Amino acid sequence: MHRFGNSVDLRLNGRDRGSEASMWPSFTDIMTVILMVFMLTMVMVIVKNANLVERIRLSQELLAQAELQAASATDSLSVLSARNTDLEDELRGYNMQIILLNDEVERMQEVVAAKLAVVEGLADENTELLARIRLIELQLAEKDDELMAASLTMDEIREASREAERDLRDEIAALLARLDDKDAALITLSDEKTDLELELARNRQDLTSLEDKYLKLIRPARSASGKAVASVRVSREAGEMQYEYTPPSGGAAQAVSLRELHRRLDAAKSEHGAALYVKIVIPDDSGLSYNEAWQFTKEILTEYDYYYEDGW
Repeated sequence: MHRFGNSVDLRLNGRDRGSEASMWPSFTDIMTVILMVFMLTMVMVIVKNANLVERIRLSQELLAQAELQAASATDSLSVLSARNTDLEDELRGYNMQIILLNDEVERMQEVVAAKLAVVEGLADENTELLARIRLIELQLAEKDDELMAASLTMDEIREASREAERDLRDEIAALLARLDDKDAALITLSDEKTDLELELARNRQDLTSLEDKYLKLIRPARSASGKAVASVRVSREAGEMQYEYTPPSGGAAQAVSLRELHRRLDAAKSEHGAALYVKIVIPDDSGLSYNEAWQFTKEILTEYDYYYEDGW
């Protein structure tokens, strides 16, 4: 019979229960260890999940900041693009003004060259007149020698000599008068040449100060900001004019004829009115002369661009 302390175990199968009681603490210890392992595992999982949630939250915040920065960068890019378009148009305006002044300078140089040619012609004519005077003087000397050697009477010789001398002197006086007129014309042309050279110098000075004069204009600068921008690209290939049009709504440039270009610009003008900004693009290798490029730009902008509605 199994005893518990000083008490007698009166239960049925007391001996068998004694062996069972000796095994039960070991099973309890095993379950305790398993429970502790399970709890430690749960704690680790919870901690990792908490760290993961924190990382997800930080990632979402960083993503939101990146989206805000991307939107700000997009707005800045749009502003810079509009500013770039304005600067390109201002540069084209300066180039066109410089082209016109260069043409004016070339015209003035041609006028000066023509005046110089006239001066050279007068100088040649003056030389011919001097040669004729020398020839007449030689003829006069020959006449004097002939008169001295003639067998006529002195009166006839003197009369003939006087007549010949008068005729020769009249001719010399006429030639001298013409020579004086030519000298006066030569002096006048020389003065005109000086005036033209001064005007040419002033034009060159105006060309140097063009940018300062442009910046002092009262009228506000032409700007694409807040406008519907329609782009027109023009060039010459194989002797034929080529036109490309990009509508204000954007998209790829489309090759069009001159009539179709005017039709589309007219439609854009009807749609956008005073908000239509026409951007003219003329490549450096366009094949157009300065005058052709300037004339095309002037016609298109005067007819369709908001800035030139009231005239060029």
